Amino acid sequence: MGEDDELLQEFVVESSEHLSDIEGQLLEIEEHGADINVDLVNTVFRAVHSVKGAAGFLGLSTINELAHNLENVLNLIRNQELVPSHQVVDSLLRSADQLRSLVDDVSGSNAVDVSEQVAELKRIIETGSQEAEIVEDVEAVANTVAESVDAGPTANAPDSEAPNTETPIAAAPPAPPAAEAQPSPAAKPASTPSAPAEPTPAGPSKKPLPAKAESKAASKQPESNVRVNVSTLDRLMNLAGELVLGRNQLLQAVSGSSRDQLEDIATRLDHVTSELQEAIMQTRMQPVGTVFNRFPRVVRDLSGKLGKHCVLEIEGSDVELDKTIIEAIGDPLTHLVRNSVDHGVEKPDVRIANGKPAEGTIRLRAFHQAGKVCIRIEDNGGGIDAEKIKAKAVANGLIGETEAAAMSNSDALRLIFAPGFSTAAAVTDVSGRGVGMDVVRTNIEQIGGTVEVESELGSGSAMHITLPLTLAIIPSMIVGCGNEKYAIPQTNIAELVRVPPQEINSRIGNVQGAEVLRLRGALLPLVRLGSVMSNGPVDEPNSQRGINVIVVESGQFRYGVAVDELFDSEEIVVKPLGKQLKDVSYLAGATILGDGYVALILDISGIALMVDLRGGEEAANSLLENEDTVGETHRLLLFENAPNEHFAVPMACISRIERTAIEDIIDLGGSTMLPYRGGTLPLLSVEQELNARPRDPSLTHVFVVVFTIGGREVGLITPVLNDICNIELHVDSGSLREPGVAGVMVVDSNPTRLLDLIE
Repeated sequence: MGEDDELLQEFVVESSEHLSDIEGQLLEIEEHGADINVDLVNTVFRAVHSVKGAAGFLGLSTINELAHNLENVLNLIRNQELVPSHQVVDSLLRSADQLRSLVDDVSGSNAVDVSEQVAELKRIIETGSQEAEIVEDVEAVANTVAESVDAGPTANAPDSEAPNTETPIAAAPPAPPAAEAQPSPAAKPASTPSAPAEPTPAGPSKKPLPAKAESKAASKQPESNVRVNVSTLDRLMNLAGELVLGRNQLLQAVSGSSRDQLEDIATRLDHVTSELQEAIMQTRMQPVGTVFNRFPRVVRDLSGKLGKHCVLEIEGSDVELDKTIIEAIGDPLTHLVRNSVDHGVEKPDVRIANGKPAEGTIRLRAFHQAGKVCIRIEDNGGGIDAEKIKAKAVANGLIGETEAAAMSNSDALRLIFAPGFSTAAAVTDVSGRGVGMDVVRTNIEQIGGTVEVESELGSGSAMHITLPLTLAIIPSMIVGCGNEKYAIPQTNIAELVRVPPQEINSRIGNVQGAEVLRLRGALLPLVRLGSVMSNGPVDEPNSQRGINVIVVESGQFRYGVAVDELFDSEEIVVKPLGKQLKDVSYLAGATILGDGYVALILDISGIALMVDLRGGEEAANSLLENEDTVGETHRLLLFENAPNEHFAVPMACISRIERTAIEDIIDLGGSTMLPYRGGTLPLLSVEQELNARPRDPSLTHVFVVVFTIGGREVGLITPVLNDICNIELHVDSGSLREPGVAGVMVVDSNPTRLLDLIE
């Protein structure tokens, strides 16, 4: 029984791999039409043949029978005796779907009735064979006629008369009726396909599957297996060897108590661990094409059902994502693609009336951007009518008429993500139930992603999804609140804001009972992390220390999280929560920090939902629209790293400024250090961290801006100080954005980059 169970599991895995691309391959065969791609048909034939043979050996008679008949149809196509028409490919697709379903439930496959699919395939085989015989007989007659015509006048014709070209045609025997057509020798094999006959399983395989083996096989899923390239395994083995060497050196150094040697080994272990982490993560990465490949069939079938002509263009199928994310985005993407066909692309007559081609285009594209993966679903359909969205939202009671009148088109488009919202005139099996777009957004946000909508009426719409590369190891900011530490994924962090003690009253206010933060002319809802985690009010922070605010993003929604302390950024390993905390909406997991303490990972979307920030944001922005706003004034340090290359640092972040000689700056193990107050001060330089020109090599002295992060002092080299002044900030945080730069502003006619020292 153990051997049977193992054989069944191996059959499921291998058969799933054989059938993984069959849908796309059949659609490609259909595209070629009468110009049959024999190599492609052979590929599909071999896949089905492999499944059939293994099923016969294991006594899986239903799978064997269906695969055998599917194979026979493919054999007619590859012998060019059957044209893969739309109807033929429809039948092949349905049979392939059924075959995959049988493989997925292998233990119960023998009890499934597939007589309908088998009969349909046999009808195609019979029809195809008869058509091939008729075509060949007609061709034979035509060849006889052609030969008679080419032969010239008959022997009995008078020499004085021109040859009667109609005589051979009349004398030729008529083609037999279709029901009585006699196949030519070349056509006979078509009636009995040359595919191997269905094998009769050998003795032991005729036995029914043991019940225990069936249940075990059914409980195991092929998705638990991942194919890994041999080169990746070789790299892992080499890195494991390096790790063993590092361990041995560490043990020896510990016994010798040599600090210098320990630092060198720690650096080596750090590098090896980083490479090992990268290599292991690579084993989990899969191309997004594994999801994209299902959509040509979706577009084809749904277009036919709705009477539309749609073509799907796919780009970036080789872009890779973590296996967990790949599995999570399947359903949301399916819904968005179906929406593009159903709601986006118009019917052919409507498109032609609007001066468009009858065939609509849907483009599915994946690409890398800013360390994340973006997926866009675009269509050149009719677009989304913002006014219609507003009217429907008012009718459904989602918003009021006054609010709708003041709402911008972009805000109106976001209403499609509201629970229960739908513009469909009637409920069908395709759309109209109002359970779609809100679920799409929720599922995307649960894996740390965002989804945005863009549309131009009459031209089309686009859905833009942003996803993290992986969920297993994520860069995060470690923050402190009370005596606990928490992790906030950096994908959710827009910027860090320090509110000095003297600015607390002017920058933090209260709107309708909710705190807000004034930031560059906008009001953001503010959440005290202590209130969330203690589930109740907490004391106000010490006004002498100021307030640290992390501006976070959840989809298109931004708010601030006030914390007590900011620590270092770390790449954290995500651990699942226990049963006591797994239902807490504002926690996404936990991690173990380098000091051994456990930190909870915050779910930014969950926090927003828990404290219902949406109403606070709308109230804040409404208040803001009715008051005169000016830019905020900040005290900044202005400096040049190279001539005419200007930077600024908020003085609120700076502990002190030191002047030092260039010769005192040392390089230690690839890091820049400055002997400082009996120890060493790590130094950062703009040209190493940003896209900037290097400082003047002729300088003999530079200034070092000292700031504190995570309880540790760090220095930033500022070659030439220009000024310290109060400046009214008008910062462009969108363009020229790069890590470490909060935005760009103009100071004394000079474009100046505002540095984010924490980042």
